[in-house]
Amino acid sequence: MIESRIPVSCFFLFPFISGIIFSKLFPFGVEISLISFSFIGLFVLVLSILFRKISSVFLVIFMFITGGFCTGHSHRKNTGFPVPPEKIRAVYGVIKDVKEKGTLLYVTIENATVSEGKNWFEVYNKVITFLPEEARIYVSDWIYLYEIKNVKRINENVLISARYWKVEQPFSPLNNFIKNVRLRTEKLVEKWFRYHPQEAAIFQMMVLGDKRQSLEIKQVFIQTGTYHLLIVSGIHLGYLILFLRIIFFPLRRFEQAYYKVFNFIYLIAIAIYSAITGFSTPVVRAALMFGLYLFAEIIERPNSSIDSIGWAAFLILFFKPDELFNMGFQLSFAATSGIILTMRNIPQIKEMPSWLDSTIRAVAGAQIFTMPVLAANTGNFYPAGFISNPILVPIGGLAVFLGLSFLIFGFLRHIIIFPLIKMLDIFWISTKMFSTISPQISWAPDIPFVLAIYSIIFLILFRNRWKMFVTLFVSSLLIQLFLPTKHDEGKTLINTRPNEQACVVIFPCKKLLCAIEKKNRIVLIISEKENPETLEPVMEEIKKKNKDTIIFFTGVPHDTISQLETILKYVKPTCIVDNPSIKKNPTFGYRKCFFLADTGIKQKFWKFLEPHEGIRVVYNLKDTYAIEYKTEKGTIIIANYMNSKIFEVLPFSPSYYAIYATNLALSKRLAVYLQEYQTGQVLYQKIIYNPIEEPFSFKLMCVDTQYVIK
Repeated sequence: MIESRIPVSCFFLFPFISGIIFSKLFPFGVEISLISFSFIGLFVLVLSILFRKISSVFLVIFMFITGGFCTGHSHRKNTGFPVPPEKIRAVYGVIKDVKEKGTLLYVTIENATVSEGKNWFEVYNKVITFLPEEARIYVSDWIYLYEIKNVKRINENVLISARYWKVEQPFSPLNNFIKNVRLRTEKLVEKWFRYHPQEAAIFQMMVLGDKRQSLEIKQVFIQTGTYHLLIVSGIHLGYLILFLRIIFFPLRRFEQAYYKVFNFIYLIAIAIYSAITGFSTPVVRAALMFGLYLFAEIIERPNSSIDSIGWAAFLILFFKPDELFNMGFQLSFAATSGIILTMRNIPQIKEMPSWLDSTIRAVAGAQIFTMPVLAANTGNFYPAGFISNPILVPIGGLAVFLGLSFLIFGFLRHIIIFPLIKMLDIFWISTKMFSTISPQISWAPDIPFVLAIYSIIFLILFRNRWKMFVTLFVSSLLIQLFLPTKHDEGKTLINTRPNEQACVVIFPCKKLLCAIEKKNRIVLIISEKENPETLEPVMEEIKKKNKDTIIFFTGVPHDTISQLETILKYVKPTCIVDNPSIKKNPTFGYRKCFFLADTGIKQKFWKFLEPHEGIRVVYNLKDTYAIEYKTEKGTIIIANYMNSKIFEVLPFSPSYYAIYATNLALSKRLAVYLQEYQTGQVLYQKIIYNPIEEPFSFKLMCVDTQYVIK
């Protein structure tokens, strides 16, 4: 049956989202936002009272304004830092996220406070630190970092390196309960999965919400479209309620008569399970969806499942508007909406068993709705998910079901443990098998194209409202054809494509010398140590290309003119991008006013972690530089020196296509990192340390002549 009524939550949610997007694209001050919110809100309220028949129109306008106001208000706190970084002595806060990065844990801290020795100041930015892999820390733990070694600002986040750390005892009974439950479950896993470490890791991810999965496991599940099974979210809470209803099956008549009591029990179970898994964002989303639906039944208010999803999304965005630009948020609501809308609006196949028909429709709905979002965010599409999901999701669901039974029924653990391990084994082997045959299609649709895809999907599902979705489809195509979107850093709704396909040419050098050759221009990256001996052969070759040239200086040479004199003999660059520290050099003023004044060459300065021509300086300390460049094939790192400590502070990337370092210190720890991050090739001109004898999973090669990374 096709539902024709538009859910009430849509009148709140969609205008609110539009206001968030508008505020992101056209930011304005908090004061202007507050004034416009107050006056226009009051004006709309008066109009809605006077014109009741069209009050819904005024409600839509008001929610649009509210969305913009909430977005601007949420960014007000992120301005400034209470203590100069060099004066920070200690940090205290709650752990919000824990991820593995090589042999270290990548820990995100929220609600942090910092101290300069006497007073404590609240920090609204996220604080990031690295801890040893063996550290027993969990989401919702309170952590204390002291004897701070290094503090670095990365966009709106703060990266802190501390000499010592310790986990503080939780103050609230809720945190104390979560801590005790986790310690108990960890002991259970250590006892019963002693000889099955692989199955124990998957069990902790799927049932207990442990996010510290290795990159290998993560990539395998992404390729098969089943990564949502590793993140405790809506599907796990669905299994929990199904599990409880099976337990209460003998009392089904009593449950039907007193459904409010049982709904209240389900709400308590959802809250406890959410607390055990650390109140992660996916769990909170799912708990709100289920909770609103069950609570509506308790108070006897009409509320559909789609309405519950809409209200849950509205509540989350009201308090955290930036969640709209989180891929996890987009995937979570897209998958849940896809399952519900497909089950409701696609007719059942009568010739097929009902359980098989429901599984196929649910899996197809989730895959179709998440495909545009996943492709737009990652730039890749894995069609094998349409085949693997109908097989792997039921197996994974049975594993979760057995896992919940294992945790709850202690007296049956001797019986449950064997089928649980076998089911986890089958699930992992099947997923691994599908990942090996899963083709990868490079596809990164723009926002208008994503809207066009969803308009077609909704046109099929809601055929009685075809005019509205045909209009949306035509509008999206017109935007795509005549008004191509210009993507600015930090203003995109969905992550855009990697940089255009280009080759990176490595030249023999004293410190760092390479060129990124694009379709119509060349970016030449030069270190401060290069002289005519290394520059002249390179400039002769670039002159033959007959393309516009951009010169990118990583450091500041003692003589700021001699390098330019060599370059200008061969080419006239369209732009020179300098290290910002060059302004302190005494000869910079002379170079600017007399040497380059009449050349027409643009002069710019690169900023740390901000892209220029697709190039980001991601490490800059004591004349050591690392540059990141993303292509369709993957991320390329170019550095004049690389060791494990530098690699640890690079921005997080799931894999590296190639890493080049003029001088490479290849330790055992660095080799582990490179293998964990699925590095394709590691290039160097000089290796200064290499105690490793075992074979590498990556290609290690000395580059003593010109080499091209394609």
